[in-house]
Amino acid sequence: MIKAIIFDLDDTLYDQKSPFTAALTKTFNQALSSTELAQIFNRFHDFNDRTFNQVTDTTMTLEAWQTARIRHALAPSKVHISTDRAIQFEMAYQQELNQICLFDGLSATLTKLSHAFKIGIITNGPAPIQHQKLHQLQIEHFVHPDNIFISEELGIAKPDPSIFTTWAHQVGIKANEAVYVGDNAALDMTSAKHAGWQTFWFNHRRNDQVTPSVIPDQIIQSPAELNELLLALLQAASASSRQRFIDAYWR
Repeated sequence: MIKAIIFDLDDTLYDQKSPFTAALTKTFNQALSSTELAQIFNRFHDFNDRTFNQVTDTTMTLEAWQTARIRHALAPSKVHISTDRAIQFEMAYQQELNQICLFDGLSATLTKLSHAFKIGIITNGPAPIQHQKLHQLQIEHFVHPDNIFISEELGIAKPDPSIFTTWAHQVGIKANEAVYVGDNAALDMTSAKHAGWQTFWFNHRRNDQVTPSVIPDQIIQSPAELNELLLALLQAASASSRQRFIDAYWR
């Protein structure tokens, strides 16, 4: 029985492509098609997910990582990215992150879930930036601060499964009582599965070129589907509680 629902942050709770695209447009005077923008964002997002653990273990400084990720994203376009231009992009991107909001319908769904489940966040990233995103999304209305795990604060980053086992131990649940919702096939699904958790792959980018090395328990392809699945979990939990009450009454 599921007792806790834990979410990734970036591109799972909100549309990360929107602030990225706005910052890119502000910083670089280059006409890009929707297909090119999608490819550039995918490279940016993939680089974030694959390499932030190098910041956590101090192999790379945060500033060097931030410069490297926009250079990596734009590498196929052969645009020269000076350090100053990379800094300009990063500043524009951080400003745009102040405008993010939860995917449609998710606020109401999280409100309902918080009355029936333990809700948590496990995210890789710099602590001040991740906290600012969470505040902008008003996550404090749904999630207790103790249930928010940010890799920089713990010194553990996905894909290390211990970040999941530590969360479960702290909250006091068994591994098979937790489900993790994330958008990255490898980083989120594989590492959570290795910790014994159930997994919901939020593949709203319809990324068919990447598949998890483990089989997710559910695959969701839109915010509407995500809301529908989460509300179905809530309904199942309510039915189970009613049945336990009935069973106890008739003993």
